Amino acid sequence: MRRIWFLLAFLGMTTMGMAQRLGYVDTQAILNAIPEYKQAQAEIERLSKRWEGEVASLFEDASALQAQLDAESVLLTPDMIAERKAAIQTTRDTARSRQMRYFSPEGQLFEKREELVAPVQALVAGAIKEVARKKKLDFVFDKGSSVSVVYANESNDITQDVLQQLGY
Repeated sequence: MRRIWFLLAFLGMTTMGMAQRLGYVDTQAILNAIPEYKQAQAEIERLSKRWEGEVASLFEDASALQAQLDAESVLLTPDMIAERKAAIQTTRDTARSRQMRYFSPEGQLFEKREELVAPVQALVAGAIKEVARKKKLDFVFDKGSSVSVVYANESNDITQDVLQQLGY
């Protein structure tokens, strides 16, 4: 709620000196209306569930091997115990490795999401910019996210002025 009041106060102050045309868009609603986006999301969900199952299965295997070792450890020689512990550790390491390979920020799921969703998002962003130019809007805010600027008229960009003020 504070963000909204801050945004309204900011907009009120900036529009006093010069009228600026503002717009907003719900990008999530737009994306949900695009069949390619829905297909991409379904494919990502399918891969995610498959990979989650694979990783969970490996962790379950490691737990089962540990339980078996705990139950049989009194009957095993120290070398056999060490060998089984190594096998358990290898299974856990494999599970963690696959978990990182699939789900890390550089993982296959992220790459697949970029491959499938990024083109649709770029298409939507281009359409937003085009509509903003046709309607002569200075700023377009995304209603679906927390107050982010989707499009800004370049003449309102003060980045270089701020950098000069800071001495950069």
